[in-house]
Amino acid sequence: MSRPSKIALLMLLSVASTAFAMDQTPQPPPSSTDPSSASTPHQQQSMHEQMMKDCMKKEHQKDSSRSKDQLKKYCQEQMKMQEQPNG
Repeated sequence: MSRPSKIALLMLLSVASTAFAMDQTPQPPPSSTDPSSASTPHQQQSMHEQMMKDCMKKEHQKDSSRSKDQLKKYCQEQMKMQEQPNG
C-alpha cells in the first residue's frame, strides 16, 4: 500500500470514529415552554408566569418607552395566540 493511500485510510478511520462517537453522545430531552406540558397546575402556573416575565423583558428591550401595562397586555395576547390550536 502506498504512503498516500495509508494516510487517506487513516484520515477516513479518524473521521468515521469521531462521527460514531458524536452519534453515541446522549442528547438532553427537548424542553417544552408549553405550560400544558407541565404535570401539575402549580407547574403550569409557574411556567406561565415565567413565560410572561420573559416576554415582557424581551419586549421592553425592543421598546423601552412602553409601559408595564402595555407590555403585559401585549404578552397576554401573544400567549393566547400560542395556546390556540393551529388549524
